[in-house]
Amino acid sequence: MNIGIITYRRYDERILLNWNFNLSELFNIILNDKDFVRFEIYDRNNILLLSTYYPNVEQKGVYIEIVNIKKEKEITGITYDAFRTPSTIRRIKVRWNVNGRRFRTKKGALEYVYWANRRATLKIESFVDRR
Repeated sequence: MNIGIITYRRYDERILLNWNFNLSELFNIILNDKDFVRFEIYDRNNILLLSTYYPNVEQKGVYIEIVNIKKEKEITGITYDAFRTPSTIRRIKVRWNVNGRRFRTKKGALEYVYWANRRATLKIESFVDRR
């Protein structure tokens, strides 16, 4: 059975990759926990199979990246009219950044995030023992 190790800033947490392993909790930790450093999967002989930290992989294992959406706003102009309420109108350009790629629509960005995280899920699932 493979062992997963979640590394935080101050300690490591070992996880058995068996039938009760929950990927949604792992993704929540990876994306939202401030103390998270990396996630790695080792086999019985302590050989690295998968990692989220690129320098550790070195062609020995699989590198995965979990992505998230970030919204970027840019003010392109402001129009002032004293006789209107509100008196200022701001024109805003919105971009959605996902892992260095920029999208104009949120729908396109969400599709990319879904498929990128789906690929990562399938790679992790291949090392989980679900018997």
